[in-house]
Amino acid sequence: KRLVMPRSSSFISLGLPAPARCGAAVQPVGLAGVALGDAIYLWNANDGSIQQLMQTTGEQTHVTSLCWCPEGTYMAVGTSDHKVQLWDVDKLKQVRSMTGHRARVSSLAWNGPCLSSGSRDRLILQRDVRVPEHFTSKLHGHKQEVCGLKWSFDGQQLASGGNDNKLYVWSPHSTTPLLRFNEHTAAVKACLLYTSPSPR
Repeated sequence: KRLVMPRSSSFISLGLPAPARCGAAVQPVGLAGVALGDAIYLWNANDGSIQQLMQTTGEQTHVTSLCWCPEGTYMAVGTSDHKVQLWDVDKLKQVRSMTGHRARVSSLAWNGPCLSSGSRDRLILQRDVRVPEHFTSKLHGHKQEVCGLKWSFDGQQLASGGNDNKLYVWSPHSTTPLLRFNEHTAAVKACLLYTSPSPR
């Protein structure tokens, strides 16, 4: 089978989870999530099979971001109608829909059970998806769309990039940036944080 991208599609993203264990469940290895327009497809690299995970339901809505949960088989999905959805990939079932943003959700990043979402509304919202009242904090620093998010491997720092050409580094314990970088001359859409292990 082939996955053919429609000409009208304006957004494509691949999610390639790394092998990880969460209890007795093993995260799928070789499974890619591909967002094409208003739908997400799952491509299995092991057998080449393709399966549709979801499709947005609102008029003229589409997928704007996606991110695998490092633990388990869940995927976070951001949409153009300001929502963050949580999907169980094994069951092909939506388990949660969260609001809070006022514009498209353009970036997502997991930190354990906590999910960060960045939006065109310039905000980063932090959520704990384990509890009904999921909202935990709001980070406001960017002057334009937040288009890149990444947690450090130890979960102690969050990097955010924006269309304002700024890069911020945040602590999970504060709503004020730890660091600000202003040297970029274009949008910062990709971030990666490495934290050195503490000396013993």
